[in-house]
Amino acid sequence: MSDFLDISELVRECDAGHIKWTAHTLGKMQERNIEPTDVIHSFHNGAIIEHYPQAYPHPACLILGVTKAGRRIHVVAGFGLGFVWIITVYEPDENEWTDGFSVRKEK
Repeated sequence: MSDFLDISELVRECDAGHIKWTAHTLGKMQERNIEPTDVIHSFHNGAIIEHYPQAYPHPACLILGVTKAGRRIHVVAGFGLGFVWIITVYEPDENEWTDGFSVRKEK
């Protein structure tokens, strides 16, 4: 994978079971009532809206997707060491995003 991640490559890796969740991320997801299956589903229908090629320790991106229940979520994911790393997952705030939560509002 290049520094600029591709959603189809991330989907393929997730479907192959090459995904890592940290305890912190899973705890935050539980607080936000977001299931791991919601994240996987959002990869399948989502799009990368921001790239973070210089992220440490692996290049990362921000994905906008929709859960099976129709909730829009943002997933920050990286790719390295053969795994998709889920960094954080949240529902975007309409006060911070425009265009269906795909473009950051200027501050």
